[in-house]
Amino acid sequence: MTITRKAGLQACLYLVAGLYGNLLTAQETDTTAIFILDNVTVYNKRPLPVRTSATPLQLLDSLRLVQLPAMQLSDAVRYFAGVTVKDYGGIGGLKTVSVRSLGANHTLIAYDGLPVSDYQTGQVNIGRFSLDNMAAISLANGNENDIFLPARLFSSGSVLSFHTLQPVFRDKKTVNGRIAFRTGSFLLFNPSFLLENKIGKRISTSIYTEYIYHKGEYPFTIHNGDSISKEKRTNTDIQVFRLDANCFVHFSDKHYLSAKLFYYYDNQGLPGAVILYNTQSLQRMWEENIFAQIHYQYTVSQKVSYQSNGKINYGYLRYLDPDYLNIEGKLDNKYWQREYYLSNAVLYKPLQSVFLSLSNDLSLNNMNTSMSDFSNPTRYSSLTALSAMYKRQRMNVSATLLHTFVADKTETGKGEKEYNRLTPSVSLSVNPFAKEDMSVRFFYKNSFRLPTFNDLYYRLVGNTDLAPEITHQLNLGLAWLKYLHRHLPYFSFTADLYFNRVKDKIIAIPNKNLFVWTMINLGKVSIAGVDIQMETNIKASEAVAFDITFRYTFQHAVDVTDKQNKTYMHQIPYTPRHSGSGVFVLQTKWINFAYTVLCVGSRYMLGQNTAANYIEGYFEHNAALFRSFKLKNTQLSLRAEVLNILNKQYETVKSYPMTGRQFQGKVIFEF
Repeated sequence: MTITRKAGLQACLYLVAGLYGNLLTAQETDTTAIFILDNVTVYNKRPLPVRTSATPLQLLDSLRLVQLPAMQLSDAVRYFAGVTVKDYGGIGGLKTVSVRSLGANHTLIAYDGLPVSDYQTGQVNIGRFSLDNMAAISLANGNENDIFLPARLFSSGSVLSFHTLQPVFRDKKTVNGRIAFRTGSFLLFNPSFLLENKIGKRISTSIYTEYIYHKGEYPFTIHNGDSISKEKRTNTDIQVFRLDANCFVHFSDKHYLSAKLFYYYDNQGLPGAVILYNTQSLQRMWEENIFAQIHYQYTVSQKVSYQSNGKINYGYLRYLDPDYLNIEGKLDNKYWQREYYLSNAVLYKPLQSVFLSLSNDLSLNNMNTSMSDFSNPTRYSSLTALSAMYKRQRMNVSATLLHTFVADKTETGKGEKEYNRLTPSVSLSVNPFAKEDMSVRFFYKNSFRLPTFNDLYYRLVGNTDLAPEITHQLNLGLAWLKYLHRHLPYFSFTADLYFNRVKDKIIAIPNKNLFVWTMINLGKVSIAGVDIQMETNIKASEAVAFDITFRYTFQHAVDVTDKQNKTYMHQIPYTPRHSGSGVFVLQTKWINFAYTVLCVGSRYMLGQNTAANYIEGYFEHNAALFRSFKLKNTQLSLRAEVLNILNKQYETVKSYPMTGRQFQGKVIFEF
């Protein structure tokens, strides 16, 4: 059915508030309220909840994700302000996310509300997740705009959350399906299948499967003075299989349960760095990841709610280098990781505008390898978060005190370590004008990241005396949402000034033998920056509308470790001072068109900002045409994209050239 503008706006606010929590909870009137929206057609653009957001929150919902030209999930994440994505090239290249120059280890990845971990390196490869199965992607700096969360979601400098599609059944349907096929340049072959079932009134299931084959041998050019050599990237093939199965059970209005099984497998070549015209690589990697997670939520009364979460995670990685110079004539290492995770949280509402939350996470992580001299560590963790929130229509104040206790044990009995720390955070949002949807926001957060298993225990490199990296984050921002005219129904503007300080930064330094490095606590980093975002909707007529978005980030992130050091006051590696994006979308009743521009300024690959370490900045232009057709009770969608239209050769990591111009087409059939 069609609803009015006012009702549609209210429905959108409820839906967005839910996405910022765990897609189930909203805090406008009751933190634990659950809203199920069915048989509703919303024509208004979804606004950001600027009056209640005390920390900067960015969202790409399903509508915007459909519009963006993108090859994979990391391409969409690049459109967030303040984000640096490291990409080693191609679909199979490692993709990690750093937010506001804190480093990938300070970005927590959450998948449908629960954290994703990699205790070996501390950096989660977001390339293992599918863009096609996403309902929304959100990025929270500091803490999320919710206190009824697992304790680990309060532990990092930022939280990047992936929310997968959930079943919605309309017109008494009990089965939904989607078959998609994508193909493109460099022998891309990508079928996927989604099936959703409604079992009775209270149970629904979904299963998503995807297969990707990509040869990926794209051309690139080597410039060496006046010499130009045209080459082709080799050893770039990859095969991927994904499965995401879910079950959702509404026992009653007070009891809700969801369960997920995720499986990922890839077999891929690893293209090496292009150094001195050497473009060959025979290295290969096999990766397997499977986890099962469960979420249960119980609304005990109007004042008390409870949730419990559990997760079992298994990861396997094999790395083969047949050219490695050792006695065996090759390097063939295998790594196994396991995690057992349990989280419980209670929310208490003593007064109409006051919320209190207590959450505790317990986890056990262990790792072993095929290397005979590895310590095979086990990490026991307990995180407890005590949070309070005061929330009125024009004010939102929250504070959290997080206690972290971590104990490491090793098979050798050497290097056993314990960490015990309290870290506070506080946030405030105030709407000073009753008739304006405008808020001023502030947050402070103290957090830390523990040394990874590689930092502590990797042979010839690990240092068991490492202390955690300590971070301090300050943010002062303004958010404004305005209805200007019936032809300009939506305009939003946000600006955030921030200052971050990193102490005891973990860095690697070479010993006398350059092939042996040592991990030490030495670095101090000072980061000052600004994020600016503008978004508007122009409704030219009933049949034509425009969506326009601009984002800009300035970051002054410098090494302040030692005034005598050659890197003192130099920009830290792989951090551009200037970056931004622009998105232009034309929507008509005949066809839709999207054009995007990504801009990344110049960077340096090492701490010393010299010409030898310089990496040139770049602009990347992308475009997409797409259209959907109704065919009785089914829908057919056609899509064509051109990525990197100008065929710009660039690098996000030095000596790893990225893909140039590429084309892709997609057909989606929904029933």
